[in-house]
Amino acid sequence: MRLSSRGDSASERMMQVGRPGACLRFESMRSAEGELLDLRWAAPGALPDAAVGPASQLPACLSQWEGEGVRGLRVEDCVRVLATGEPLSRVLRVPQGGTEARLRAVGLRAEDTFVLWLWPEPEEDDAWALREALVGEREARRRAEGALAHATARLAREAEDGSARHLAMVRLYEEAEFRERFIGMLGHDLRNPLNAIALSARVLSQRALSVAQQQQCAARIESSAARMGAMISDILDLTRARLAGGIPLHLATVNLATVCRLVVEELATAHPDRRIDFAVEGLCVGFWDADRLAQVLSNLVGNALEHGAPTAPVTLRCRDVDSYQVLEVHNPGEPIASQHLETLFDPFRRVGSERDKGHRRGGLGLGLFIVKQIVQAHGGDVGVCSSEAEGTTFTVKLPRDARESQVSSPQGARRFV
Repeated sequence: MRLSSRGDSASERMMQVGRPGACLRFESMRSAEGELLDLRWAAPGALPDAAVGPASQLPACLSQWEGEGVRGLRVEDCVRVLATGEPLSRVLRVPQGGTEARLRAVGLRAEDTFVLWLWPEPEEDDAWALREALVGEREARRRAEGALAHATARLAREAEDGSARHLAMVRLYEEAEFRERFIGMLGHDLRNPLNAIALSARVLSQRALSVAQQQQCAARIESSAARMGAMISDILDLTRARLAGGIPLHLATVNLATVCRLVVEELATAHPDRRIDFAVEGLCVGFWDADRLAQVLSNLVGNALEHGAPTAPVTLRCRDVDSYQVLEVHNPGEPIASQHLETLFDPFRRVGSERDKGHRRGGLGLGLFIVKQIVQAHGGDVGVCSSEAEGTTFTVKLPRDARESQVSSPQGARRFV
């Protein structure tokens, strides 16, 4: 059976998984006028074992699958493969004795026939989806690089148009460079939690596990999923900041001392061996987004705990200065190198002291970038001072009422008063 050239690569990738699979070859059912009405398969090709037993119970006509409770694949999807030669990949859910079997379905065009490969789908389908998303991102990057090369050549031919075209070329280059860095960071930092989830899922599939081992695997999966969730939240905030004109706020009356206290208690629980000092001076009530400021504080205090001297306390101060509210997070320890201070709030920057080398956090390096975006959305400023003698201090300065710089969206906002 000869596969279309566009389907070979997808088929080969699936074959490399190493799991047994079933192959269903469909024939087209057409009207007298030649219109495609349905797809029907005969016997499955080389069913390997009972692992894909649900495949043999599928109705012969594809249009009947949905009526039998089979979800994940429609006739239109398969017709599209026949028309374009573009392969598809779906998770197929097949009813089986009161439960639901999951199969990975890959559809290909072979000559003028639709062929469907089926593999048992493990519990790591989210990891599969993420891997496919990364493959798509790499393809998008390749197309962007091709477009950039074409635009560069065209701009070179039209150099007489001057600085405007040069600026457009620079922007295209910067965007391609940003995309390259983003994909690289995302692929690298998602790999560890994905591997942890996949490994734990395989261990859990073994029946001879003690309760303690099961709990350990479940805790590892939960922790890895939380890390991936935090990365996704950072990516969404990055997208909002770059494409939507800034991070949106939900403003309400907030007691900032209460927000600080909640963040300190949360981090103290996560770091029972560390000391966090908290001080309040003056008025702490204003019109802000409590959740976003909690995100700012959690990031700054968390960084101080990670990069500060392990035996020294971290200090958080909330001060009333004229018509502004000032937040200061301080930690003793090795200073931030002076060459890193100017770019510290740029995306994908992860800077620590010498002792931190080789101990990277499971983040994308977006934390301080998002801190700055949130503070600026409030009409405020954030800065840092770092020296051997004084340690490192991050200072956030907020106007008392953020409505002057941001349209209020109070619906659903939480109140900390």
